[in-house]
Amino acid sequence: MKTLAIVCQKGGVGKTTIAVNLAVAAQTAGHTAAIADTDPQASCCFWSDTRAKADIPIQPVFPVRLEHSLKALEQAGCDLAIIDTPPHAKDVSSQAIALADFVLIPTKLAAFDIAAMFDSISQCTSRNKPFAVVFSMCPPQEGEEYAYVKKALADWDHEVCPVLIHHYVAYPRAQTTGQAAVEIDPSGKAAAEITQLYDYTIKHLGITKPRSRRQAS
Repeated sequence: MKTLAIVCQKGGVGKTTIAVNLAVAAQTAGHTAAIADTDPQASCCFWSDTRAKADIPIQPVFPVRLEHSLKALEQAGCDLAIIDTPPHAKDVSSQAIALADFVLIPTKLAAFDIAAMFDSISQCTSRNKPFAVVFSMCPPQEGEEYAYVKKALADWDHEVCPVLIHHYVAYPRAQTTGQAAVEIDPSGKAAAEITQLYDYTIKHLGITKPRSRRQAS
């Protein structure tokens, strides 16, 4: 089993949206996925409560029980465990980073979000943990802020995910029924970028695509 942590000290940057959409993308690709929801708001759990299918285990997890919960998921045969973390909780983020094989740091391009992003980067670098910054809730057109921040991260040799997650209506629309973008609009732009983000993520995690997906690609 591989473990992905999604962390950022700032709220409202799309951590939960990315978590549930990647979990569904994993199931669609033929992998088994589960989510450890460490956020007291339990947004992933609420999403699961409205989902018609019980195909993605989502566990509300106390941070002190996170390592135990991950071991249980591995014993159950899970391929990918995704840790959704709360904002403003460095201790929880630090523990999730320590247990992860790879970390995604979502961020918007506002100044406060960028500051929180660098805080999360520091947590990863202090533990020598591989990570990538993923720009989320992006407007339809890229502004000069994106190019500036991307260049700054590249200058510091920080990994930047090439996939942008945009502020498409498919994401909140899918959440209302416990679904993901790839389910409500498989041929849409949101589904396409989540599939690309999933492929990017499993490459960094070292997860091999199922044979059927490889033959189709």
